[in-house]
Amino acid sequence: MTTSCSINRTTILVLVCATLCSSLFSAFVRADDAAVATLEQFIQSLEAFEATFEQTLYSETGEALKSSTGSIQLKRPARFIWTYAEPEPQQIVADGTRVWLYDPDLEQVTVNEIDDRINGTPLQFLMSADPLSQGFKIESLGKTEGIDWFALEPLTEASDFEQVFIGLQGNALAAMELRDSFGQATQIVLDNFSKDVDLDDSIFDFVVPEGVDVIGLDE
Repeated sequence: MTTSCSINRTTILVLVCATLCSSLFSAFVRADDAAVATLEQFIQSLEAFEATFEQTLYSETGEALKSSTGSIQLKRPARFIWTYAEPEPQQIVADGTRVWLYDPDLEQVTVNEIDDRINGTPLQFLMSADPLSQGFKIESLGKTEGIDWFALEPLTEASDFEQVFIGLQGNALAAMELRDSFGQATQIVLDNFSKDVDLDDSIFDFVVPEGVDVIGLDE
C-alpha cells in the first residue's frame, strides 16, 4: 500500500489545543480508547515497510531551520536503512546488532551498538512489537485532513524527546513530529509508504567502502 500526504505543522498545534479544551464525555473517552487501540495494533503489526520522507527541523518559535529528503527501509527486528539524499548525502544502517553512520563527504563510518543509537528515539518503538503503552502515555488528538493524530509522552526520562506525535492515514504511517527538551521539533513527513514489503536481510549488511575510515567498534 502506498500513500502520500501534505502536512501543515500548525495542524498538530491546533489539534493539541482542541484536545486540551475538550470536555471528557464518556462517548469521547470510548472513541479515544478505540483510536489508541488502532494505533497499538498498527505498530504491533508493522513488520516491515519502506517510504520516502521529508524531514524538517523547527526552532522553539516554529521557524524552519533545516530540511532534508531521503528514504527509509525498516524490518523487524532491529534492521533499518535511513538514507539522506539532499542536501547532504548520508546513510544510517542498522544490521540487527550495530548501527553504521556513513558520511560520504567525510569518507568516514562511525559504528555503535544499536541500543546506544536508538534507545529513547521513535525508531525504538517502530522496531519493536511491544505495546506502546509500556513506554508511553498515549492520547488521541482526533482526525484532520484524513489523518488520525496521536500524542505520545514517554513514561521515563531516558528518552531524547519530551513528546512524539504520530499521524496515521488509513493503513499507513503518514508523519511523526518529535519535540525535545529545548523546544525544538523535528517533523518527518512520509510519502510512498508501503507496508509488509519483502525486504531481504542481506540489504542491511553494511559494507564499508574502500578507503573510508571506520571509527568505533570495528577500529
